[in-house]
Amino acid sequence: MSREAPADADMVSDEELTELLADAEGMTPEEIERSAAELDIAPPEEATVVDDE
Repeated sequence: MSREAPADADMVSDEELTELLADAEGMTPEEIERSAAELDIAPPEEATVVDDE
């Protein structure tokens, strides 16, 4: 009988994700944090719904 890993076994923390992104983009974690802070992301309830049909 095989044992499966918990569903969150592949999850990374916010800090780990920032470090992975920084490494992939050739930036420092601080630059990633600053760039993220500059993004203006609207909450889902303010999203525009588009029906492509």
